Amino acid sequence: MKRNQFITLFLLFAGFCNATANPTPADKGWTVETIAEGINYYTYSGIEEISGAAQQIFVIEQDLSNPRYALRFVYYPERIPTSEAFWRNDAVVAMNAGYEAQSIVIKVNERLYSCMPYNNIINTPVPNWKSEGAVYTDGKQGVRISFDGKDMSIAEQREFYANSTEPNILTSAPMLVDDFDPVGTRFVDPSLSLEELEKLDYEDPIRHQGVRHPRTAVAKTADNHLILIAVDGRRDGIGEGMSAREFTEFIVKWFNPQYALNMDGGGSTTLCVRGQGDPETHVVNYPTNNHKYDHDGQRKRDSLFLIVEVPEEEDQPSNVREGVHEEVLADHSKASGLDNTYDLGPKASTPAPKGYEPVYVSHYGRHGSRYAYTSDAYTVPLEMLRKGADNGNLTEYGKKLLGQLSDFWERNQYKVGDLTPLGWEQHRQIAKTMVSSFPTAFGKGSSVDACSSASSRSMMSMGSFCVSIAKESPATSVYEHQGMMDIQAARPNMGKNPFRYKGPHTYLPYAEDSEGFFFRKMPDYQTILARMFKDPSVAVAKKDAYDTFFNLYMLVGGMASIPEEERLDVDGIFTAEEYVRLWEVDNYERFQEYINYRTSCSSIVDDIIAKADARLAGNSRGADLRFGHDHVVMALLMIMDIDGFGFVPDSVDDIVNTFQTFRSPMAANMQFVFYTPKKGKKGDVLVKLLLNGEEASLGALAPVDGPYYEWSAVKDYLNSRTALFVRR
Repeated sequence: MKRNQFITLFLLFAGFCNATANPTPADKGWTVETIAEGINYYTYSGIEEISGAAQQIFVIEQDLSNPRYALRFVYYPERIPTSEAFWRNDAVVAMNAGYEAQSIVIKVNERLYSCMPYNNIINTPVPNWKSEGAVYTDGKQGVRISFDGKDMSIAEQREFYANSTEPNILTSAPMLVDDFDPVGTRFVDPSLSLEELEKLDYEDPIRHQGVRHPRTAVAKTADNHLILIAVDGRRDGIGEGMSAREFTEFIVKWFNPQYALNMDGGGSTTLCVRGQGDPETHVVNYPTNNHKYDHDGQRKRDSLFLIVEVPEEEDQPSNVREGVHEEVLADHSKASGLDNTYDLGPKASTPAPKGYEPVYVSHYGRHGSRYAYTSDAYTVPLEMLRKGADNGNLTEYGKKLLGQLSDFWERNQYKVGDLTPLGWEQHRQIAKTMVSSFPTAFGKGSSVDACSSASSRSMMSMGSFCVSIAKESPATSVYEHQGMMDIQAARPNMGKNPFRYKGPHTYLPYAEDSEGFFFRKMPDYQTILARMFKDPSVAVAKKDAYDTFFNLYMLVGGMASIPEEERLDVDGIFTAEEYVRLWEVDNYERFQEYINYRTSCSSIVDDIIAKADARLAGNSRGADLRFGHDHVVMALLMIMDIDGFGFVPDSVDDIVNTFQTFRSPMAANMQFVFYTPKKGKKGDVLVKLLLNGEEASLGALAPVDGPYYEWSAVKDYLNSRTALFVRR
């Protein structure tokens, strides 16, 4: 064999060995546990031979060929602890990621949140050396680590990353392994002594990486395995940390990655693993930010890694709406969202299975149509128009609107939040439909128990409903009440609720706030103002634009609930397209608010179960009625995953496909209707769910016949759902 042929074969063989060798920890001091399919959790505690020091090491190894799990980046500008991102995203694993946002590139779901400044010097708070490498992901199983910023200036790096078409980017430094080359061992001159290193500026990258600290890294092997590594530090004799050289050699020895990148370490190093570590936070390592040896010393971070479970095709809600923007554009009333008025028209109904009859209804209803719940819906636009008039800045339409709104406010300023005649009529009709639809549940020997929140409009709605039942079924016993003991069944998220449930922290799963969402959806908001003001730029300051339009939107939407003779001519304020986009903004604002109520409002689900079981056990016919508010209805939809409301999409722009405020119109209601076998028959108790009179579904729970479910299965399902939000 010729010499050059031999060398070629040797190199090919060596490359094959590098590409395929993937040692896994199996030595003394290591433990391993499989926490999910294709995801292993390794821990090490003891004297580690490369550093020669006591170490506590925590490692996640994920097989990226398994489509059931994916690596995601998340970014929270307000900064949150790693464990909160873990809970918020129902993650399998969460780990801190990048350095401070000002010095790195953060791109999530194609949105560039940060792209480090062009010029910085080492004595500023933001060092300029932290973007030589990057982690990329497609949000699924596609993960890439690359040394893209090598030998680039900060300006060149910025231009490179800003122009990248990759949907998700997190930069960091130093690169530890580049195509099997352990470059991290050469980042710091090994001849420098510890004393020489410690004389350098604390943020000097040579000192930063030359001394021992807690460490965080992400790596990828040639056989498509992702490695997340957290090494504790600053614990003499327990976990002393590593330098960049030690960290690189350690990673190469045990995992032989093709690529590895050092991430933010020190007090930021935190790893959460489902079912491991602290029972509350699932933090497995010992973060140092509180200077104690426990799991509580987390530092708040803005960028994090998550490994999340990816729903299979059949796990995706089958009833997610498509084309919601177009749907709302075609139906102006839906664009009013929570101010949408109830559709009292007939609804389709599937006959009960043969041999079954309805015996009991468990209900939660929102109050009926009202005047705006806050005076701001009237006074903010009014003061804006008055200011415009004082400055001679009103258009003719603005002058007309000011006159109408001034008269309206003069007549109705003391009606804010009050039920309107339409609100009374809505509940009268809903009650009438309930009695006529389920006649065997009402009559001689049956009873109705009704409770309400302390809101006068809720109590008035309850009164209308119960008066109507008494009229339609005089033989039914009806009892209405309102008090502190009703709070868990009517409005459990009330601040003064002494029985309020506790659960895991709830945080918004998107970085964008409502104001940012508004400006993105409504970049042309001054076009709307120009209909009322000659110079819109001075009519409303940008800092007040979101609040102003929030109230303008409520003003317009609420007109449909008010007696016709009192309504303002508001049709000229928004075009149909503008009104739909404002609904999307309001819809997102409500999602951010209502997602927090899933824990407290789970008590209503418990109340539904307890009262239904008591009724069924006592063969008692009738109904249990609860009256409250839109935010409770929406929280219940999310808790019980009714019609897909429990599904949280990856993108904030897709929220409208699963969460729609128009599903909780004025007088919105949900009714669990219970069916038992007729006398002399045997069978399970069945139940169907109605949302605003229409048959609805309970998550992925399978019905036994059409929209009818077994009550025993529904109970198990509801208990499994509340377990996600309540710590009992």
